[in-house]
Amino acid sequence: GMTRSAAEGCLGLEQLTLQDCQKLSDLSLKHLARGLGRLRQLNLSFCGGISDAGLLHLSHMSSLRSLNLRSCDNISDTGIMHLAMGSLRLSGLDVSFCDKVGDQSLAYIAQGLDGLRSLSLCSCHISDEGINRMVRQMHGLRTLNIGQCVRITDKGLELIAEHLSQLTGIDLYGCTRITKRGLERITQLPCLKVLNLGLWEMTESEKVSVTEILLPRYID
Repeated sequence: GMTRSAAEGCLGLEQLTLQDCQKLSDLSLKHLARGLGRLRQLNLSFCGGISDAGLLHLSHMSSLRSLNLRSCDNISDTGIMHLAMGSLRLSGLDVSFCDKVGDQSLAYIAQGLDGLRSLSLCSCHISDEGINRMVRQMHGLRTLNIGQCVRITDKGLELIAEHLSQLTGIDLYGCTRITKRGLERITQLPCLKVLNLGLWEMTESEKVSVTEILLPRYID
């Protein structure tokens, strides 16, 4: 495991990937946070042994800019609260496939992590209500990944289009409840360059009309 002496021996480390380290514990994160004060990027994806308590240790790593917690499935809204109430200045956060992360997390993110430029929430348990609680504070957001968030509807997309004017990329893969109406609003975002619509159930007539919406934007 990550011991205190091991962590303190790498004081200048700026980037650390511990992906799929199943034995990594909350105590490991305590040593890591104390010993690696200059860390800018930390990838803990698929580390199933860490919980909300571990995120409390990370919440005062003021040099940290990018945190990947993808598929850390013991992380919940409480862990996101710890991150948001600390002294982090994150620009990138990935909590995709953390299925205990819900709308309350988005309220915490809006309160304490409003400097994010990239936020990934794929397959999280979020709805239009969570989007509503987040978008007004997140004006700097450039990339939003909400693929497989099956509760999101056109209402959520309208909120995104109205408030996240800097957005350059959005992932809507598998968002099966959105329709052409919501998509029309999203494509009016002035900076949008990347749009993922995989698994979207469309009728033939919708396919034609969606093509008509998208083509003028991406061909000019």
